[in-house]
Amino acid sequence: MSDERRSDPSPFEGLIRPWFFPSFGLTIVVGVGVFWMSGMLTESAVGAIVAVLVPFVLGLMVLRPAFSARFDPVTRALLGVAGVLSFLVAAVPAYEAVHPGEPHAVAELTRAGDVQSVPPGTDGRVLLLVSTRLGGAAEPVVEFRLGGFEEPVTGELRRTTGFARVGRGGSTKVTHDHDSDWFEAKLPASAKEIRLERVQGLSTAPLRVELYRDWLPHGLAWILSLVTLALAAAGEVRCRRDSGATIAAGIALGFGLVVSYNVTPGRAVVPALWAIVLGAILGAPAAVLSRMALRRILPSAPTRG
Repeated sequence: MSDERRSDPSPFEGLIRPWFFPSFGLTIVVGVGVFWMSGMLTESAVGAIVAVLVPFVLGLMVLRPAFSARFDPVTRALLGVAGVLSFLVAAVPAYEAVHPGEPHAVAELTRAGDVQSVPPGTDGRVLLLVSTRLGGAAEPVVEFRLGGFEEPVTGELRRTTGFARVGRGGSTKVTHDHDSDWFEAKLPASAKEIRLERVQGLSTAPLRVELYRDWLPHGLAWILSLVTLALAAAGEVRCRRDSGATIAAGIALGFGLVVSYNVTPGRAVVPALWAIVLGAILGAPAAVLSRMALRRILPSAPTRG
C-alpha cells in the first residue's frame, strides 16, 4: 500500500486565494478616500497613495502564483520578476507625476526673453511641470517655447468647453482648465539657464516652470513595460492555467503610463482613479495578445503534486 502524504500547507496560503488582493486594495482605497474627503490628506498626497497602491496590488496579483510550490523554479522566477517589475515600472512614473517633491529649480517667466538660471548638477534628463493661470476668455490658449535644452520644449495650456448631461434630457456647459502639464527634456552639461523664447496668450499670471529629475523616461518605461508583459505571459503560459497574471501586469503598466502622461499634482485624485479604467482598457487587450503569442512559442511546464 502506497504511503500517501499531504504536502505541508504553504505559509502564503492566505495570499494565494484570489479574493485577498482585491479586497485588501478596496479596503485601503475606501480608507484613503475618507481621509481625503475629510481634508486630512492633500490632493497630491492622496494621488501618491493611489499611484503606489494600484501597482502594488496588481503586482502582487502577478506574483501570486509564484507562492505555490506546484510550479517549477523557472516559472516561479518568471512570475516573481514580472510581479516586481509590474510594480516598479508602473509606480515610479505615476508617483513622479502626482507627487514629485521639491523642484530643483523654479522659473516664473512673464515675457519672451526672460531667463532663469539653473543650479549646477541638474544636467541630463529632466521633467518640466509648466503651469499658469488661464485668462478670463471663453477658451484661452497659452502657447510657449522654452530654450536652453538640447531640443526646445514647445507646448500649450488651454481651457476646453464641453457638455454634461443633467437629468433625463437636459445638458449643461462645463469647462475644463488644462492649466498645467508635464514635458520631458534634456539639459546639456553646459546649460546655465532656461529661457522663454516665445509665448502667446499669457494673462497677468506668469508662466511657472518647475524642473525635476526624470527617473524613468517614457521611452525606457515603454521598453520595460513590453519586457514585463512578456515575462508575465511566459510565466502564466508555463503554469498551464489562466491565473490572471498577464492581465494584472497589463493593467498595472497601462495605469502607470496613463498617469505619467496625463496627471499633474494639482489635480491628482480623480484623474488617477480614471487612469485605472483607461489602464485596463489599454493594458488588458495587450496582455491577452501577449499571452496568445507566447502560447504558440513556449511549452507548458510540468507541475508538482
